[in-house]
Formats: sequence, C-alpha cells, structure tokens
Amino acid sequence: MRKMGAVLQKMILSVLFTGAFFSPGALAVSADGGASSVNVQEAQDTKYDKHVMRSLRESFGISKHATHLDGQIEAMPQVDVMDAYLGSFGKKVKGKEVREAVQDVFDIDLDLISEQNYGSKLSAYAPDVMEALRVSLRLEPDDASRDDFIMDLPKSEVMDRYIGVHGYDLTGAESRILINQIFGVNLDGISKLEHAQLGISSKGQWIVRSETDLFLITSTLDDVGVYVETTDYYEQVTGTDEMPESLKDSLLSSGFVYDAATDRYFYSNPTGESVPDAFKGRTIGMLLGAIQQINHNF
Repeated sequence: MRKMGAVLQKMILSVLFTGAFFSPGALAVSADGGASSVNVQEAQDTKYDKHVMRSLRESFGISKHATHLDGQIEAMPQVDVMDAYLGSFGKKVKGKEVREAVQDVFDIDLDLISEQNYGSKLSAYAPDVMEALRVSLRLEPDDASRDDFIMDLPKSEVMDRYIGVHGYDLTGAESRILINQIFGVNLDGISKLEHAQLGISSKGQWIVRSETDLFLITSTLDDVGVYVETTDYYEQVTGTDEMPESLKDSLLSSGFVYDAATDRYFYSNPTGESVPDAFKGRTIGMLLGAIQQINHNF
C-alpha cells in the first residue's frame, strides 16, 4: 500500500540534485570537505504555504528554514509535492490529513465540496468504494441493502470510511484515485494543467487559474453541465473574443450548444449524472490543441 517513504524521497532527491536541476552555490562545502546547507532567510512569498515548504525541505535533508532549493521544489509537479508532503504525516494517514494536503498543495477545499454536496452526482460510487463502505457498516461487500444510505453520506465521511477500511495506508496515487471517485476532482489531471493556460472553475471554486489563461472551463455545481468560453487575455492576444472556427466545430460536434446570451458553449450530460472523465478529457484536449495553435500563430 504506502510506498511513498524512502522510495519517493530517493526518487525526488535524484531529480533535485541532478545536473539539470542543481543550482550552483546551493550547497556550501565545509572545512572537512562535506556539504552543508547554506543558511538563507526563509522566504515569505513561496508558492505553497510554510507547512508544505518546511516539510519538503526537511524531506530533502536540509533545514526547514533554508530556501536554496525552493525554486526546484516549486517547479515539481503538484502530485509529487503532495506525495512528499503526505510522507511527513507518518505511517498512518487519515482522510482529514489527505484533505489537508489537497488544500495546502492544490488550494482545493474538499470539505467545502462535501459540506455543500457539490459535484459527482452519481447513482453509486465505483464498485471498490461501495464494497469498502459496506464493510465499514459491517455488511458483506456484496450486500447492497444500505447503498441508499451510503450515497446520502457526506463525501468526506465516505472518504474517511474507505481509508479506515484500508488501514489508513493509501499511497498518494491511491488517495488521488479515491478523491476523483468520490469528489469528482482529478488531481492528476489538474497537476498536468498547471501551466497550460486553461482556467478551470469547478465545485464552486477555482481549480486552475492564471493571468494568461486563454480559455475557461466552468462546471455547474452538480458537475452535470460544462461551460467553455474565451478570456479577456484571449482577446488581448488574438484581437477578438471569437473562438477559432475549428474549435467551435469540435465543440458543437461533441454535443455543446452555443448560448448567445452568455457567449459561451454549454454541454449538459443527458443522463443527468456528472460529466464523465472521458468527456472532460476530450474537451480539454480540444482546448489544449487550440491553445497550442494560438501560441504558434501569435
């Protein structure tokens, strides 16, 4: 189950200290020829909050206040930061701590999503989640007699029960799969989109956002509907707020309709359930292709 410990630390250390990422002067050589970390005043404007930065620094064997590797830490994929941060919580990690890590690394409040019952409008969770929840209720894994009760539970409690059944021993990757299954938040996908110039607003909060976003995807609170639109920055770059014709055609052929009142393209899942990941992935792929072309032309 949890394999992040020494293996993950070794993996990340090997990346940080290769020639490609090593920062000259980051380490000072002591009188006996050994390396010692440079004492640098802790920065106040880091990408992540101080708890994350201090944990990551210590996991790399340097002082929690030393800042000479902060640039490399901040350049790491968010999922790797999450894994390393989770490693600082100890051998057993509860659901509350996983949600805390998501808040601190991704700035996504899973407890808020749970409290407001946003997203993931489903008739049932994935089979492995349902089986674990039944076991948590002292039922047989295939006993569906209390499935309606399970589906009425707050999402955070579903997460807590699942992690408890699995001995509080999930890896970061397993936790992210579970989060997507329960909350409909795909952290692996979000991590890859961090610098993609594609803004995403979902479950009542910003998921990915930057000043240079060219397009914006917004989902309804129940995640059944999806809007796509251009941004002000798109108009600054291209001189128009009109989407490329090829992108319009792709969206329309995928089931989107144009809403003239809001100047946005809208899709609603005809099943009444949350838009599946496969559809979201295709839509994001269309937009990333358009972004690539815009950056090439302008």
